[in-house]
Amino acid sequence: MLLLRDGTIRAAMESADVVGGLEGMLSRPVDGSLELPARLTVDAAGGQGFLRLMPVIAYDTGYVGYKAMNYHPVHGVRYLISLISLEDGELLALLDADWITAYRTAATAAIAVKHLAPPDAETLTVIGSGTQARALLRASSEVHLPRRVLVYSPTPANRKLFAEEMSAELGLSVEPVEDLPAALKSADVILSAHRAGATPLIYPDVVKKGALVCAISSVRPAHREVDASLWGCSRVVVDDLGHVLESGDGRAADALGLAGADKVAELWQVLRDPSRGRRSAEDRVLYKSVGTAEQDIALAAMVYARARSLGMGEELAEFPSRRPIQSRVLATADETRRN
Repeated sequence: MLLLRDGTIRAAMESADVVGGLEGMLSRPVDGSLELPARLTVDAAGGQGFLRLMPVIAYDTGYVGYKAMNYHPVHGVRYLISLISLEDGELLALLDADWITAYRTAATAAIAVKHLAPPDAETLTVIGSGTQARALLRASSEVHLPRRVLVYSPTPANRKLFAEEMSAELGLSVEPVEDLPAALKSADVILSAHRAGATPLIYPDVVKKGALVCAISSVRPAHREVDASLWGCSRVVVDDLGHVLESGDGRAADALGLAGADKVAELWQVLRDPSRGRRSAEDRVLYKSVGTAEQDIALAAMVYARARSLGMGEELAEFPSRRPIQSRVLATADETRRN
């Protein structure tokens, strides 16, 4: 079993094509290739945070696994992925999933930008200035380099720092702004990666025709990011409809009859059939993502393969211990005696 710490993962994946690799793995070449149950979230009493478990079986990749997330309002959040072989049940790796969590969401959104952004998009607006917003801009810039990037954060110092650091890192013109509606109205692509609250920030009147909105902030039922009316006037693509319907945005749209499978496409369907996505330059397109264990395990598998090839990580032999199936042990012993 390979133990992969955060620093090791970042070093191993420094020059990897994360977006291209995930696009290949998420196109789901075989129907019924996944078991992707709803995530389980358990809230601790007294506002002491929550525990979330996200399992998946990915038949076409040969992996099974889960991500565990524990959040504490004072001490922060931790992520752990267990990557398991479907063939023999061996625990292949335990991965610190901080980087994976940020980049699986960002890279999947970048795939959406690649396939759903308007032709000749020039202006990109980022909502948020934290780790996820940075990852989202990095990943999106791999598939499309805008001429102008605007960033809004409610904290002026944070948006200023974001603009300075991301301009230097990516060689882009990133400008901090304080007028969010104006920044949204001028955007061809909107990347929303902020800490969502109870009230949406994005309404149809601030999204121009032809724009793409990538909304990844509203995950829990009480959180809102995009007003439900935007679903009604947009082509809507989601990462996974069942999981999106657990979010506040998904629930609000579903209550208005706007989130049925006949009205919404999943990203893998767009990768197979582009007509399920943008059909004209005038289409508003909403890509709504909440992140799934499928994305986690797909990227964890890429990380594991790359770390193995580079000889990175810490080996933990025979962990955890294996308890044999007793009936099979007895059957093998009987067969041995007969021979």
